[in-house]
This record gives sequence, structure tokens and C-alpha cells, in this order.
Amino acid sequence: MNNLIMQHFAKNINDILTYDQENAIENIVKIFFETILKYDRKEFLNEYNKDTQLGEKNKGNGYYEKVVKCINKYFKLKIPRDRLGVFKPEFLELLKQKDEEMADLAFSLYTKGLTTRDIEQVFKDSFGASFSASKISCITKEFEQIRKAWQSEKLDEEYYFVYMDAIHIAVRRETVQKEAFYIAIGLKKDLTRKVLGVYNIPQESAIGWEDALKDLKERGLKKVLMFIADGLTGLENVVKKEFPSSFFQKCLLHKIKNVMVKVRADDKKEIADDFFDVFKLEESNYTFDEGRKNLKIFVEKWGKKYYSIRNMFKDEHLENYFAYLNYPKEIHRMIYTTNWIERLNKGIRRTEKVRNSFPSEDSALNLICAYLMDFEKRVYKYPVTSFKKVKDILDDMLTGDCSFSNEKDT
Repeated sequence: MNNLIMQHFAKNINDILTYDQENAIENIVKIFFETILKYDRKEFLNEYNKDTQLGEKNKGNGYYEKVVKCINKYFKLKIPRDRLGVFKPEFLELLKQKDEEMADLAFSLYTKGLTTRDIEQVFKDSFGASFSASKISCITKEFEQIRKAWQSEKLDEEYYFVYMDAIHIAVRRETVQKEAFYIAIGLKKDLTRKVLGVYNIPQESAIGWEDALKDLKERGLKKVLMFIADGLTGLENVVKKEFPSSFFQKCLLHKIKNVMVKVRADDKKEIADDFFDVFKLEESNYTFDEGRKNLKIFVEKWGKKYYSIRNMFKDEHLENYFAYLNYPKEIHRMIYTTNWIERLNKGIRRTEKVRNSFPSEDSALNLICAYLMDFEKRVYKYPVTSFKKVKDILDDMLTGDCSFSNEKDT
């Protein structure tokens, strides 16, 4: 440490130890900090006055008192001033930065699933620091404003694909029950992904998704090539109503899982093979008409043994199982399923599983959105390079200049 600081500091210690032993440690710390601040101003003034371009010379102008948190205690310190009011003590900035870093760490732990009491204990055990559960709750409250702004921010007008799914989380409203949190993510024209919306509507329904889609439109979304979602009843009609020119793809992995729970284990492999002979991937010449014929054969074959399979493909909109065929074969595996959003939901579940329930809708949204915002910043900032080969085709489809035909190899 600089000799001048040490000399000034040592000069006062003997007096403290002699006259105020009871508060000696706190007073020593206080004088140590004030010595650093005083030396900080001296160095600043020396450097400032060396620069002749700055015009008027600057000098010290006394002190003002300020309560500052240092080492988890509060001290009333004498803060040096300068005549021109341009001096900003670096030491105070460091203390402020430390507090901000501690707050960021507390919130980061919260988003990883720790409760406020858990975090309080972590700080006590790891840092010997007092970071109360109430203070952590205040930090999450402050985040609430950031979260609401993020949820309502303007969207791009066009997206290639939008994936939709809901996750169910326990929330207390007098009693504790699982509630649906609707999540939509989109593939942008720069090939990065974005979380478009997060909504809490206790029961998942087509009507709930209609409200979500209306919000996306109000925030600027105008055109989407295709929506991808599970087989929720009526969802395809809602998508068609709000985005008439968009295709709708029902997640095929959801469908095969639903089939598998209705059959014996011995038949599962053959059924899965037959299923993906119906819903062929990465075959450029395969058409919807062929798919529909093969699906009929599949249902006739397995419906004899498992009556429930006969009723699983009675939709009047069978084309929604084959919508992926409207796009180049290179991207079939990324658009026939909601896997992208399922991975997101798994991350949210890992985060919230340590909690029995959330005390409110806002507390659940805070955690979910904090996780999604962090994931978006870390992962979704990178383009999905698998789409680069077909970007020109997708752009043409968005503008309506041409339509892609899967009758030819792309």
C-alpha cells in the first residue's frame, strides 16, 4: 500500500486505541476508508491540474458526510469534495460495484432455483455476509419491472417459425394448484431465436392461446411461415384465425408418444418404424397425398390389434401432421417437433423443482422469465446454422414471391 496512506493511517491509530477501545475496530476501519478517499482526491487533483487543456485549476473543497456500506456494515464517512465538482471517488465506485455484484450473484442463485432462505444461508456460509431473505425478495421485486418490460417489448414483423408449448407449475391462490404458463419462441430472419411471449393462464386451452397470439400481434408480429405445437384441441383453428396464411404443424413426437402409451411393449419398435414410414423425413419427393395413403394403411394395420389407434387420426385436418413437407428436406427434423421449446421447459423444471410451489403468479413469472432471459442471452444469440442453406427459399416464401415445392430435390 502507498506509504503516504499508511503514514496518515498509522498517525491516528494510537489515539483510537488509547481513548475508545470499545469501538476501536470500527473506528480503525472508518479512518482507513477515509484515508483512502482523501488520497484518492489528492491523486485526482494532481492528474487533473497537469492537463492544461482543462482550463480552470481545481482544488479540494472540504468534505460531506455519507452513510456507506463497507464490509457488511454501515459507516458515516467524510467524503472529500473538489471545487469544480468533477471528482468521483474510485473507492466508492468499487464499493458500489461490489454491492451490485453481490446482488447479481444473489439473483443468479435465485434463478437457479434456490429459495430466498437458501441464498441467505449460502452468503452466510461462503462469505460471512449478511444478505437477508427480505433483501433478496426486494431484488426480485426490482427485477419484476425489467421482466414486465421484456414481456411487452416490440417484436419483429416476420418470423420463419414459431414454436408453442405450455409448462405447468404449482402456484398458490388460497390453495396450491398446477397452472399453465404459455411460452412461444420464434426463429428470426437472422436465424437467431427469441422468446416471444410468456403468459400465465391457469388452464391451457385454445382460447388461452388465442389471447397469447393476439398479444404477439399487438406487439408487432405480422407474418409467420409456420406454427409448431402439440395436439391441443382447437389450436389449429385459432392459429388459422389469427394468422390465415400460416401453416400449422402438430408435433409428431407428441403423437408417437401418445400412440406408444396405448400399445404393448413388444409392439413398440415395429409401430415406431411404421409411424416414421408414414411421416418420412428428409425425402424431397414425398407428398401429402402419399402420406395420407400411408397413414390409412398404418391405421388399418394397427387398428385391428389396438382399437384406440383407429380414433387417433380422425382429425379433419390431417394436413397439419404433414405441414413440414411444405419446406425443404434439410430442415424437416427441426420443424416437425416442438423439441426446441421442450428443452427450454426442462431447464425451467430443473430450476423450479426445489420449490413446492410459488406464493404468487408474479413470483413464478419472475423465475421463469429470468431463466428464459438468461438462456436467450447465452444461447439464442447464436444463429442456427442448419437453416443457412435454405434461408433464400424461406425469404421467398415470406415475401410470397414463390412457393417451395417438395416435388424436386433442393
